[in-house]
Amino acid sequence: MTITDTTDAPEDAVGRADPTRPDSSYRGAQALLFAAAAVAIASTVLAILAGSDHAGAVPNGLRVAVVVAAVTLLPGAPIAVLLRLRQPALVGSVTVSISFATMLIIAQAEVVTGNLRPVTVQLYICAVSAALILWASRTLVPALPRPRPNRAAVVTRYVLLGAVAVAVVLFAHATKVLRPQASGALGVITHIGFSYLVALVIVAAVIAVALSRARLDPVVLGAAGLALIMFTTMYVSLADGVTSIPTAYTHRGLIDIIASLQGLPPPSDARFSWAGFFSAGAHMSGAGALSDLSPMLLWAPLFYGGVTMLPLYSIALSLTGRRRVAWIAVILYLSFNWYQQDYFAPQPTATMLYLTICALLLWQLRSAPLPSAPRSWRRWIVTVPRRTLGTVPGVGAGRTLAIEALMIVLIAAIVITHQLTPIVLIAALFLFSLTGTTRYRLLWLFAVALFVAWFSYGAVDYWKGHLAYVLGDVGQVSGAVQGGVSDRIGADPLYQKMQYLRLAASGALLVFAFAGWLTYRRRKTWLIGGLLCMVPFGLVLVQSYGGEVVIRCFVLASPFIAPYAADALVRTFAIIRRYTGRSAQPRHWSRTVAATAAILGIALILTATRGLNTSFEHTDEDQIRYGDALMRSVPQGSEIMVIGTAAGLVSARYFDDVRVATMESFECLDDLSGCVRKENPDFVFTTRQSSAQIYLQYGYSQSVVDQQLGMLVGSDEYRVVVETADLTILQNASTPPVVLK
Repeated sequence: MTITDTTDAPEDAVGRADPTRPDSSYRGAQALLFAAAAVAIASTVLAILAGSDHAGAVPNGLRVAVVVAAVTLLPGAPIAVLLRLRQPALVGSVTVSISFATMLIIAQAEVVTGNLRPVTVQLYICAVSAALILWASRTLVPALPRPRPNRAAVVTRYVLLGAVAVAVVLFAHATKVLRPQASGALGVITHIGFSYLVALVIVAAVIAVALSRARLDPVVLGAAGLALIMFTTMYVSLADGVTSIPTAYTHRGLIDIIASLQGLPPPSDARFSWAGFFSAGAHMSGAGALSDLSPMLLWAPLFYGGVTMLPLYSIALSLTGRRRVAWIAVILYLSFNWYQQDYFAPQPTATMLYLTICALLLWQLRSAPLPSAPRSWRRWIVTVPRRTLGTVPGVGAGRTLAIEALMIVLIAAIVITHQLTPIVLIAALFLFSLTGTTRYRLLWLFAVALFVAWFSYGAVDYWKGHLAYVLGDVGQVSGAVQGGVSDRIGADPLYQKMQYLRLAASGALLVFAFAGWLTYRRRKTWLIGGLLCMVPFGLVLVQSYGGEVVIRCFVLASPFIAPYAADALVRTFAIIRRYTGRSAQPRHWSRTVAATAAILGIALILTATRGLNTSFEHTDEDQIRYGDALMRSVPQGSEIMVIGTAAGLVSARYFDDVRVATMESFECLDDLSGCVRKENPDFVFTTRQSSAQIYLQYGYSQSVVDQQLGMLVGSDEYRVVVETADLTILQNASTPPVVLK
């Protein structure tokens, strides 16, 4: 006896179509291949220009766009089409992930071998992609003529898209009038303007109307989702003109180090032990002759949020079996994503690959027959781990094996890119095997082998001589939780309340998800879906990750929590309608208005929680410009002391005997000038954000830094090189004056 979710048929026929019939996704596949071909041509031309030193004729922004498009579509687009997965979101997810993985693995191989040749390698990638595009185009089966769309549906689509465009214009105006430097303990929420509020109302209304229609429009929902991402994640960044997440500049610096050294540097930073992302960045920089990576840093949240919507929707559809709930899950995930882990970093890259693997496995589980489990727990424990999922109807043995090979490639890319994600991936794959819900029963062993091999070879600099430190966090659950929660609450009372709002938002999502999960006990995805929600939280047993492990747990669990929370939300609204006697008709305007209000409220909460740290995380363009100039201009052997954080000072000058030091203890805050005198650096670098951080997180007066630096200047030990409203650079009076270039 086998289990099949026949109730899914009206919602989605993935894996159930007759393979001999014309493929209904023909037009989408054709458009994807056309886009990939155009990108391959553009990338080839750009690589040739870069190799001949003529790329400067093309604007840097356009070069960045071509490079990012190539990394997103090549060679993943033709490979995804060849697999004929018949689910657009899954096709898109595989396209992006296999392209990412290809770049990560090839670039890491270039760097490890000390043979970084981005132009040549990019030309090879484009050539192979072109061959795959030709092959894939020959496998397409023309679709049956599509019936003419309903005129009312077309008009509605354009009206809703027009509303989204108006909202974007209003948002653009809102970014012009926002002053992030005015933010305080409550973050940016107290400084949002009328334009921003109206833009959010419009997008919330568009989402509510689109979700309430009898026939869902993925174009409208996708556009509204992208607008929601932009409004809630890029408000401060677009106002500043640069990304508001300082760590992104550290990653830019690590890429600069690899590109300058044409390989991995001597042991200096643990992140170089998982350098796949940074190696790929160095390759992209060289292949496009990019003079500035700032556009990538600025637009990363929108890019990562947009591509992550693809596996999110596929996962939600597999877990719930309902398109409407799947779209609500996507919107819900975006609306609770205050964790700020979608910036220019390895984490969102590895997360995308992880979600794609899970989306593929859940799609197979949903579409293929599964031997039923006995009701007796004793027999269940013996039988379930031994059962094997059937094949997806219409997907032969060759394509089933190709999907497994694809997942092995994605696993390898994750292993060389991020420290924590492979651990969660291994646990998830093991649970798929243990519950008998996959055909790839030994895939978790492949993942273990790849992880151990890389940890033993590629990450040797990380643990060599520090094994006690690496193992010291194992089993220290209370320490990991304290570092990830208690130690981040801060000292200011208002700031503490906003931190509690963050915790409450995540907690509410978990409660709703648990309630929703309980209603799916009859589905074959029920058990593994619940386990995928829980498995990331096992990271607290392994690592504290510098106090960020709790946040990373939620980042990796939320894509599986959101679908169940969305279902619980839908059921809650249904209960409210039943008890209030409201009509259940889908076009009832009270329902749409209520949904608009709910989406708007959640979006405003996200604006508050996401923008809480604006006062000390946002970055001014002058700070980046002067920081870059300082690193270019200081003499060899100089030491720069940073008060607070200055991620923009990370560069290849680290290996030109230029040292960047930070305060080593909190005692320095009581006698900052004394600490500077003791260290006696050549330069002192501090920003206004550092004063805000010292106040909000540690309770020191915001004027303490200015007073202490004033004492240094007043004693003639240091002179002012640069002083603006947001930045101060001092130079030791005993060193020759430096002109910043």
